[in-house]
Amino acid sequence: MPHLLSDIRVVDMGWVWAGGVTGHVLADWGADVIKIESSHRIDPARQGRPIIGDVPDPEQNPMFHNVNRGKRSITLDITKPEGAEVVRRLVATADVVIENMTPGALHRAGLDYDALSEVNPRIVMVSQPIAGQTGPFTQKRGYGGTVNALVGLEYITGYAEGPGAGEMVGFTHTVADPNVAVVAATAILAALHRRRTTGRGEYIDLSMWEALAAHQPIGLLDVQFNGRPGFVRANDHPLYAPYGVYRCLDTDEGVEGWLAIAVETEAEWDALREAMGRPAWADAPDYADRYARRQHRAALDAHLDEWTRGWEKFALEAHLQARGVAGTACRDQADRFLDASLRDWGTYVDVEHPVLGTEPLYGIPVRMERHQPVPMRRAPTLGEHTREVLREVLGMDDAELDRLDAAGVLQ
Repeated sequence: MPHLLSDIRVVDMGWVWAGGVTGHVLADWGADVIKIESSHRIDPARQGRPIIGDVPDPEQNPMFHNVNRGKRSITLDITKPEGAEVVRRLVATADVVIENMTPGALHRAGLDYDALSEVNPRIVMVSQPIAGQTGPFTQKRGYGGTVNALVGLEYITGYAEGPGAGEMVGFTHTVADPNVAVVAATAILAALHRRRTTGRGEYIDLSMWEALAAHQPIGLLDVQFNGRPGFVRANDHPLYAPYGVYRCLDTDEGVEGWLAIAVETEAEWDALREAMGRPAWADAPDYADRYARRQHRAALDAHLDEWTRGWEKFALEAHLQARGVAGTACRDQADRFLDASLRDWGTYVDVEHPVLGTEPLYGIPVRMERHQPVPMRRAPTLGEHTREVLREVLGMDDAELDRLDAAGVLQ
């Protein structure tokens, strides 16, 4: 049985994390994703500290290997007219174009949607820069982490009490990148579905900023109805109590142990009291219902923290879960990688890479009854498939390929 997207070809000019994930989502389901790179301006996802040795090596970054698995890589200098022409010829055979460059960059190369849709009116193209293609901030420079500041995540990340109270500590995970990438992949599939009826392609203008802002409706309502611009809340929740991350026993290696607890209902609170052995303090009027617990949450957290410190985190997780309490040990990277359930599901897949050898890549968390993703394929080395793709897709012979290579086009 063919894979779901085996009849789809993608010209992938996306890079780093946001652009990379968009293409690999399509490749995971069988699309032929041709990643266009350049040795003159290497994808930042290929850069960074090497795993082996101390010499920079574009083939050693695990991030690149994860977000570009299953693709074919060709190197082209699109600033040269002949390089841009090769892209246009590829687009003429393709269904999808992905890019997340600074607005205007592809227009200057003659590769924007207007130009490419003349070559292929059925093309579906997505652009996913920081602030979209129009508006006063379209040239704003930034990265995934700075988008957190644009949408207000930094403003609510910090400690509400104790040392540093009220100070923002920063939300360091660049959630904007994979978020906009998944939104982009979804939009591409919707446009391809619509194309079956209309026969026409589509241009998708997708702002990283806007895509992440859509995930914060509670803050917007607080501004509208209460006039509050937001506040740091650490691990607190505006409704639930108790709700937080509590200290457990450290490991023999000195690694700190922590466990998250969330209690929504009175039945869950009663189950937590049972799990703690029904201590006398838990029967006080201060903790009689959720409203009272919210009013006295600092004292409540202190009691819980004293209790959890006597437990190893995974033992406490099992103890709480068996009693119907949402208590979950905070996994470190080793815990997550070695987790038996994730291993059983194939969350991580061992793949052979020509430079690093066997390495784990994150798998595909989707399982269907009739369709499965393609077997995991490693990420390409830089320009690994240049001649293969140009021969197969464009019918170029060795003489033409040698001429383009000598002219610096295939770099």
